[in-house]
Amino acid sequence: MIEVLIAITISAFALLGLAGLQMAALKYQKVAHFRSLASQLGADMADRIRANASPVTKTAASGASNAVTYSLKNDQYSAAPPSTVPACASSAQADPPPCANAQEIANRDIYEWRVTLNRALAGGWGNVSAYDPKQGMTVTVYYSEPDKLLANASDANCDASVFPSGVEQKEMRCFQTTVMP
Repeated sequence: MIEVLIAITISAFALLGLAGLQMAALKYQKVAHFRSLASQLGADMADRIRANASPVTKTAASGASNAVTYSLKNDQYSAAPPSTVPACASSAQADPPPCANAQEIANRDIYEWRVTLNRALAGGWGNVSAYDPKQGMTVTVYYSEPDKLLANASDANCDASVFPSGVEQKEMRCFQTTVMP
C-alpha cells in the first residue's frame, strides 16, 4: 500500500513537471510564430520591391527629381493601420483604377504591406530605407513582443527614432532584411 502511495506521488510530480513544460512550449511557440510572420512579411516587401526595381534603381542612380522610393520621409511607427489609402489601392471601390506610374505602385505596396502587418502582428508596422546603390534597401518589420518577460531588453535592430513618445522601445521587436533590387 505504501509503495502504491509513493508511486502515485512520484507520478503526480512528474505530471506537474510536464504541465510546466507544456506551458513553456506554448509561450515560446507564440514568440517563434511572431518571428516567422515577421520574416515572411519582410520577404513579401522585398519581393514587391524587386517587382518594381528598375524604376527605383534607375531614377535613384541618376538623381532624377521623380525618383521612385519606398522610403517615406518623417515616417513614424503607428500601431494603427494606415489611414491614407492610395487611389489605386482603394478598398471602397470594387474595381480600383490601375496605378498610373511606378511611384503609385510603391505607395500601394507600402499601404497593403502595412495593413497586412497590422492585421497579422500585434503592433505590426514596417518601413523601408532609401535606396543605396552599394547597400541596397533595408526592410524593417516592427512588432510588439508577445512575451513580456522577453521584452526587458531592447532589440538592437530597432531604430528608436521612428517611435513616437509613449511607445516603449524595449517592448518592440524588429526584423530586418536587406534587399538588392
